[in-house]
Amino acid sequence: MVTFYSYIVNFIAALELGFSKPQTQHVLTFIHGIILTDGVKTVSNIRRSTHETSDLSCMTRFLNESPWCPNRANRRRIQFMMNKIKKIRAKQGDTSPIRFLIVDDTQAKKDQTTGKMEGLDYHFSHSDGKSVWSHCIVTAHVVREESSNKRRKCRLLLLLSFLKLRNPRYTSDR
Repeated sequence: MVTFYSYIVNFIAALELGFSKPQTQHVLTFIHGIILTDGVKTVSNIRRSTHETSDLSCMTRFLNESPWCPNRANRRRIQFMMNKIKKIRAKQGDTSPIRFLIVDDTQAKKDQTTGKMEGLDYHFSHSDGKSVWSHCIVTAHVVREESSNKRRKCRLLLLLSFLKLRNPRYTSDR
């Protein structure tokens, strides 16, 4: 039997997702397993790293057949975090809309099957854990909270794409 971190248990309880006891157990197992599992996060690896005693089919049935809505759970999670941020900011006297800057770097890797690609360089790939011969595409999103029809919405204000090319005339088959 695995003991879950109390912070995770309290967070899931605070979301008030309306899960049954077995569903809550599966959610906690998956969250705990994602934290503990090294490498590829498959249901089998998560089950193995959490020392879950229930059958693998129970965990996959929870994901595929159990009557719960992942979008609803995600909305509850986001609303919980927004309320938490607002509460902290209200204590500081800040009532301005919440803004987020989201930056993502994605690697467009060159492999043996890819033809010639210009302007490649070595960039660190977080998914591979090492530098890879690739283009590095960086996107930045600025999202601002808005109020509309008593519901909070996030609106995409800005989308910047930047393709990092060190030397656009360089072609290599590396």
